[in-house]
Amino acid sequence: MGKTRIFLAVVAGTLLALASPAGLKAQTVIPATNRGQPAVAASLVIEQFLRAVNANELETMARLFGTQAGPVIDRDPRAQNEKRMFALASIMRHEDYRIEGTQVVPGRGDEATLVNVRMTVNRRAVLVPFTLVQTKRGTWLVEQIGIESITQRR
Repeated sequence: MGKTRIFLAVVAGTLLALASPAGLKAQTVIPATNRGQPAVAASLVIEQFLRAVNANELETMARLFGTQAGPVIDRDPRAQNEKRMFALASIMRHEDYRIEGTQVVPGRGDEATLVNVRMTVNRRAVLVPFTLVQTKRGTWLVEQIGIESITQRR
């Protein structure tokens, strides 16, 4: 139990150290025609991201993570992205997940949406909030993930 806490503290510290000032982020190829359907487009990005997590596809994760300016894979050095995505995948590997709903992000209009995902991680069900942002090109990226709900103990 002590080793697990130390590991989680190291991983969380690594994520904080590697994260850009804007936080962790992502992208997918959801065309601009989906602008009126943020919940559907955001859900597709989350599904792709979570598949990449379990497959340890770090490059795919980095393509799906970003800000309104674009994915981190286009912005940050490869080694930094690999370390960041490896740390995220280590925390977020899951047995199952279910998208439970979306809601508006106050003050951000149609540019961002919050999606609540019920994940089963290490046989424990946790509600993980994902904030997704729409880029100027019309694609959606994972902007933030509330991994604290996974790492904290009950």
